This record gives sequence, C-alpha cells and structure tokens, in this order.
Amino acid sequence: MIMGDVTGQTEGPFYSVPDLIRAPVGVLASTIPLSAVGTTPLTSITTVIQVASIILPENLTVTNLGLMVAVAGTATGSWIALLDNGLRVRAVTANSAGLAAGFTNVAVTAAINTSYAGLWYMAVGTVSTVAPQYAAQAAGPTVAGVSGPPVYCGTSATVASTTPPVVGTVLGALTGVAANELYGQIS
Repeated sequence: MIMGDVTGQTEGPFYSVPDLIRAPVGVLASTIPLSAVGTTPLTSITTVIQVASIILPENLTVTNLGLMVAVAGTATGSWIALLDNGLRVRAVTANSAGLAAGFTNVAVTAAINTSYAGLWYMAVGTVSTVAPQYAAQAAGPTVAGVSGPPVYCGTSATVASTTPPVVGTVLGALTGVAANELYGQIS
C-alpha cells in the first residue's frame, strides 16, 4: 500500500494518494481533495441538509467525521452523518451547539466498517441563526453537472433539526445543487 492510499490500489477509481498525503493527520478519505478547496465557502442554510459524495473502500473503519469550518456562525444544532448509496444513515455524530472554525473531527456515536467499496455520502445538518460556512470547492457550472445520476452534491428532502437522524434512517431524495461541494473528511 502506498502511503495515503486507503484502498491499496495504485491506479483506478479509488486511487487518491496525492491529496491524502497533504490532508490533516489521520484523514482516511475526503469528499474533495484539500487542494480543490476554493476561496468561496459553502454557506449552510438553517434546517437544510447539505450532502456531498465521497468514495470509500470496503472495510474502512469510520470513527470520526469532520469538516473544515470557515466561519463558525451561531448554530443551535449541528451534526454530521455518513450515508450509504441508498441514503441510509450508517454513522452519525451527536448534536452540538456548533462547530469551531478550522479543521474539526467529531466522533460518531458508534464506529462502523464500510460494507462495500464505492459511493457514499456525507451529510451536514444545521439549525442556526447565523449560518456556518464550510470550506468547499468552486460551484459547479450547472445543476445538470452535479445531478447525476448519481447526485454529486446537493441537498436532502429531509429537514434538519437539532436531533440528529437515528442510524438506519433513510433520508429524503437528493436534489443536485450547482453550489460549492463541501470538504468533508473521515478519520
């Protein structure tokens, strides 16, 4: 295995050595390469669940989910979840009153091992009076470019609340949004 390559591959769809080497210590996978983070953050919208795709290998142990928070905002509720490709919550953090600016890793309520290699999603739910902003890549040029199938990034039809979804819950359908895809990380 090459340092930073979580899949053991040296080429192919799950190969991502260069950007994981530059990632914060302990990061095993990310939604976008850290080098793709732009200068315009993704501004969350209260009660809207932001979703970003992530490619994961089989049997990856997930103990923390994280974000790079550009502006903390004033959140009364904030949580991060890992969803499978059927939008079922497989791991979730507890609710917090907001995430501090900078890199943040939050422990999931129960560690999991990914059950398959391929497409997963990270979801972020916030309830806020001043919207938090997350590090993200530049916005996609069109909605069609991110709407898939599969949806690359967007929002869930489920409304976010201060109570995180229970593991096993299936979130509502995704709508592709030509907005900035947030930087999410797994460790």
